[in-house]
Amino acid sequence: MSLPPADLLRRFGLSAPELVAETTRAIVWRVRQKTGTQAALKYYPAGHMGNETSGLAYMERVEGAGAVRVFARSTDAVVMEWLQGPSLGDLARRQDPEAADRGLTEVAARLFAAEVSADGLLSVAEIMAPLRDACFTAPEAREAREAQDIAWVCLDKMQRGAVESVALHGDLHHDNIIHTAQGLRAFDAKGLAGPRAYELANAFRHPRGCHAFAANAQVIRHRAITWGRVAGCGAQEKLRWAIAKLLLSMLWSGQEAPKERALLRQMLRVAEKGLPN
Repeated sequence: MSLPPADLLRRFGLSAPELVAETTRAIVWRVRQKTGTQAALKYYPAGHMGNETSGLAYMERVEGAGAVRVFARSTDAVVMEWLQGPSLGDLARRQDPEAADRGLTEVAARLFAAEVSADGLLSVAEIMAPLRDACFTAPEAREAREAQDIAWVCLDKMQRGAVESVALHGDLHHDNIIHTAQGLRAFDAKGLAGPRAYELANAFRHPRGCHAFAANAQVIRHRAITWGRVAGCGAQEKLRWAIAKLLLSMLWSGQEAPKERALLRQMLRVAEKGLPN
């Protein structure tokens, strides 16, 4: 679909659509608003946003705290701020991953400081639930089962109410943050309700294309300490959630990614040696 439905443009007062991306779930155009400013129009042909609804609700709540602005939305479409600039992932791939990590930490701190409501957001427990019944039989099964035990402990603490559940971006990593003229802006939120230690869990796998950096034991340790501090939790707790999230990603991908298996082994080694609580 090269052009959006005409009624969609009229509904939001948009013009000059330029196709940017198309997936099985949604289509994105760069458009112009009545004010003359550019925006992103994301359309869901199925007539609903599915599990992206929770992410948009989160974005609306943290507006002004370092996230993309949502101008308008309906059941099947959303108009958002057009983000122009390189991602933190691009910065990392241009040989400065440490600076990219610092930028990511800065955005996480701003989002946490917003302290928005978690009401109605998708639960982290629901996202992680497939790990409970997963059966790992590949050659790396021993390590996977070790990680699975860690994930169970994390989930049990959450479900017993041993940790506070707050509003989270849910997929905060380097390639979901763009360095705009107005500063760093996060986008593509999952919008989750869960423990603060879960935020940035997926970032241990990133940036894309920087596997050697992400799999370095000193980097893993530094991230666990730094990102744990910004989340208000211990480094060991932060790394446990990162291990659980990595295992879930491996489950989704069929456990066939050698680089992710290598990263899991390294993260388990760092956790075994111990980190500040």
